[in-house]
Amino acid sequence: MIFSFSVYVIIGIFCLAASIGLYSCLSPFVRRFPLGKCRIPDNNLPYFHKRPQVRMLVLAVFCISVSVVWGIFRNEDQWAWVLQDALGIAFCLYMLKTIRLPTFKGCTLLLLVLFVYDVFFVFITPFLTKTGESIMVEVAAGPSDSATHEKLPMVLKVPRLNSSPLALCDRPFSLLGFGDILVPGLLVAYCHRFDIQVQSSRVYFVACTIEIF
Repeated sequence: MIFSFSVYVIIGIFCLAASIGLYSCLSPFVRRFPLGKCRIPDNNLPYFHKRPQVRMLVLAVFCISVSVVWGIFRNEDQWAWVLQDALGIAFCLYMLKTIRLPTFKGCTLLLLVLFVYDVFFVFITPFLTKTGESIMVEVAAGPSDSATHEKLPMVLKVPRLNSSPLALCDRPFSLLGFGDILVPGLLVAYCHRFDIQVQSSRVYFVACTIEIF
């Protein structure tokens, strides 16, 4: 019951945050377009009193529309995963742009905690559950006993292209959680900012990226 209610809250939050992230990712490209530079007329409407450019307003409508389309057709496995991945990547990029860890020590501790967290919930919880399933995999794929059969959108989904038993049965997608992208990404972003600060020609950024991959 708790999962059935909370999953819809998370879906709504994801749609809002993903549309903001998509807008943040596309706005630098839209600003290069020569069309739509004119601003909307003077008005007293909330959020429009600053008279945004028409092209930016169109971009905002487009980003919201993409999120709404995914929210309505999110269970269409044949093509909805493409929108979910695009929105998820935009969300991750926006979070990496927004969140900044202050020290290298903080990055290291966060990665260590994530490592322990992954080991416990992926490899140890199967020994503690009655079904023998990993709690992390079950939550990401949706509990089998859920009345709504909804899935958390906080993952990237890629169809399995082989004829493995998992692809033919109830798990046709490979999943990658946002945490596995964001936490290492925070370290990479920190190293990039450090390179800029010390003017080291991206040495730490390249080394960190290679190490993580």
